[in-house]
Amino acid sequence: MFSLLKPKTETPSTQAPASDRRTVAPRVDIRETPEAVLVVADMPGVAADGVDVAVHGDVLTLRGTSRVKEPEKFQAIWREYALRDYERSFRLGHAIDTEHIAAAAKDGVVRVTLPKRAAAQPKRIAVTVG
Repeated sequence: MFSLLKPKTETPSTQAPASDRRTVAPRVDIRETPEAVLVVADMPGVAADGVDVAVHGDVLTLRGTSRVKEPEKFQAIWREYALRDYERSFRLGHAIDTEHIAAAAKDGVVRVTLPKRAAAQPKRIAVTVG
């Protein structure tokens, strides 16, 4: 499986844009079936319309922009969650069918399905007697 999908960088990127927001690499789970590879990324605070999934050449990039609003009439006295923007890239192996990639987002979880090309999927070979 690792030849099908590899993290483009080994360490999360952290940068400080002009605002106090940071860009971090979301945590991901990667699962493989005979037909596809599934990437599940956690992006807390990111709504579905704040997610961008793109393929450029052999690189898959996941981006998320969080838009959490403070409730009115409240002032934070302790904060352990900060607004974050997310970005993570993976190098796709030649077995991934980049024309049929699908993505869905709900409740801060992004699921990307990377189907395998037909030639990369396992097939059974009939064994004859004789």
